[in-house]
Amino acid sequence: MKIGLMGCEFVSPNKGCEALTYSIISILNDYSPLKENTTIYNFSNTRLGSIKERFPNFKFINVKTKIKDLRLTYIRALHDCDIILDATMGDSFSDIYSKEYFKRLAKNKLLAEFLCKNYILLPQTYGPFEDDSRKIAIKILKKAKKIYCRDKMSLDIVEKDFKINNTELVTDMAFFLPYDSSKYNIESKKIKVGINVSGLLYKGGFNSLNQFDLTIDYKNYIEKVIKYFSNNPDYQVYLIPHVIDLSENAHDDDYAICEKLAKKIENCILAPVFTNPIDAKSYISNMDIFIGSRMHSTIAAFSAGVLTIPVSYSRKFEGLFNSLEYEYVINGKTEDSESAFNKTLQYIENRKELLETQKKSQKLIEDKKKSFIISLEKVIENR
Repeated sequence: MKIGLMGCEFVSPNKGCEALTYSIISILNDYSPLKENTTIYNFSNTRLGSIKERFPNFKFINVKTKIKDLRLTYIRALHDCDIILDATMGDSFSDIYSKEYFKRLAKNKLLAEFLCKNYILLPQTYGPFEDDSRKIAIKILKKAKKIYCRDKMSLDIVEKDFKINNTELVTDMAFFLPYDSSKYNIESKKIKVGINVSGLLYKGGFNSLNQFDLTIDYKNYIEKVIKYFSNNPDYQVYLIPHVIDLSENAHDDDYAICEKLAKKIENCILAPVFTNPIDAKSYISNMDIFIGSRMHSTIAAFSAGVLTIPVSYSRKFEGLFNSLEYEYVINGKTEDSESAFNKTLQYIENRKELLETQKKSQKLIEDKKKSFIISLEKVIENR
């Protein structure tokens, strides 16, 4: 069997994008009919990294995907696939990052649908869209054989707004990512507070002009939170990057900002450079409290049973966590810096209530995981 993976980055500075890839391959690896003679095509234009060693049952092939060159290898690979699974990096089926970026992704999706009748959209966020992007999105969604949604907001857009019904509501695949807490020896008699600082939000987005229309001053808010806990003898602060790009003048990176803040603010421990999402989740799982602005860093914490406070810059946060009946999200597009800070402290003071709610959410996650796996296996069987 030949399976194509699109929008699944095998090696990426963004450990959240990698988490989706590791998670879907882990699910496929547990499906016994795929144990032998299965080839996975990587259509992400990224290296394979350590995937081959972690999943030796599968044969992996990198495929370059330059449409403008009409590379025959790309066309043939798409045509040869029995099924194509597309995650769109979890949140890129939208024009929030730019219309041009969405249109580039759309070209590959439309080509994949034309060449492979079994084109499946994996759990992800759909929208928001504006104008032309909306028309393109509808065209793609109508041609997809199956559409999995990771949140109710996305499901409503596809079903109620676009009138498309071959859908199913599940949850984010990264909730299923394995981890190993024992990989890191993090011992402290203090309450361990992990704080993920988003380098993207810290600098104001890709354009440095408050690209995501935040109502909070993110830089002010996150530094105030770090200083509050670092000055409290009951807590130990760990600054944890989840997008790690060590290249000079990196386009999107958390590590440099976390390193800068660890030097600037006393009593902060800088987390190591993670080479894959499993290591990142393994480290995060050792925390007692986690405050994060990268959504997949909060998914890692939440699914590892760590008290989690997501800090939102997009409706994808509220969409996902509200679908799990967990409403303890700091909304960076409605709160101001002071109210966001106060709400953060309030949530931590009520952490018993939050943890009880998380336990109920864990049951929902497990149910959604089972539902997704059963459904995906049926799709594969009936290809």
